[in-house]
Amino acid sequence: MRAEPLVALRPAGLGDSDRLREWRNDPVTRAASRNTAEATPDEHAAWLARRLGDPDTRIFIVEHRGEPSGTVRVDRLAGDRGEIHVSLAPEARGRRLAAPSLRAAARRGAAELGLATIEATVREDNVPSLRAFARAGFEPAGRDGDFVILVWRP
Repeated sequence: MRAEPLVALRPAGLGDSDRLREWRNDPVTRAASRNTAEATPDEHAAWLARRLGDPDTRIFIVEHRGEPSGTVRVDRLAGDRGEIHVSLAPEARGRRLAAPSLRAAARRGAAELGLATIEATVREDNVPSLRAFARAGFEPAGRDGDFVILVWRP
């Protein structure tokens, strides 16, 4: 078994807006998302400002070897339940960064937001993402249409 690459997380800021929008609008990312529409610069800037100001949201930039390689967001859903979203930069895909990024963000998000469980919804045909979540310790917990619901517990 190959060793997984090390990743570091840093909080996202307004200065990351262009990079985050580029990753969000990548066709592969959009195809795997619930909302497949492309985000305009103004829409994205407003969304990011709201999310960065939300005490129930953590947005992290994933860095690998000092380079921004993706993003993971953890949101409080209700009480001690959270939800996680991950997106890797196109050039970072295939490097086995998703699972360590998910693990690190789930741990940090759970600690910072006081979460007992973190859920993810992944399209059933997104096999690479399903594998990454499984490697990160997420377990299947049901379905929602074409999406598989996965749960992680600290």
